[in-house]
Amino acid sequence: MNKILKLSAIALLASSTSLMAQSKNFAGASIGISGSMAGVEIEGSTSDSSSATAGSGSFGKITPVPSVDINYGFESGSNFVLGIGASYIPAKVEFGTNAFTDSTNSQRDAVKGEIKDVYSIYVTPTYVINNNSALYAKVGYIHGDLSLSSASSNVVFTKKPNDVEGWSIGIGSKTMLTNNLYLTVEGNYTEFDSITATTTDSESNTNTSSATPKVAQAIIGIGYKF
Repeated sequence: MNKILKLSAIALLASSTSLMAQSKNFAGASIGISGSMAGVEIEGSTSDSSSATAGSGSFGKITPVPSVDINYGFESGSNFVLGIGASYIPAKVEFGTNAFTDSTNSQRDAVKGEIKDVYSIYVTPTYVINNNSALYAKVGYIHGDLSLSSASSNVVFTKKPNDVEGWSIGIGSKTMLTNNLYLTVEGNYTEFDSITATTTDSESNTNTSSATPKVAQAIIGIGYKF
């Protein structure tokens, strides 16, 4: 009986050590780079003081987006790691040029725009499957500088926002390729707060537009864990 108890204790200790090793593989500091295809959409409405007609619609663009990421994972139990990190997009994300259509099926003044200097602060609750694989969820705050301009030379912005902020959610997987190198695959969705801009044309008509930028991304990244 004592021999069986000793063997059971050794097996339990070995199992616990192995499980702790699993989470340890995904804990600590790391840095990575990634590339993604982002679908950027603007959905909103506009109104015209001259005719009191309202317009609505959406437009967008699919664009490649690079990103730099830093993260630190804290062990929390044998199969759980809580990650805290930040990412930065060193590129402009354009969302195309288009115009809303009003109730008479006429296009309003076309607007083009881009978001740049985008950064995100996030948390990643991570479930460790084994020594090499883990699944994670991601929730983050995101902020970026916004640039809007009119596609028409006779339309001038009298009021426009200079930045946007919002929240993102995502899910992904992390695979250790070596003791230090890892691969991530992720899908996420970001919805920014609604923005409002006012333009005036050459006839002194005022258009007020409100819209909500949305971004969906498919991301592949590679990183190094210290």
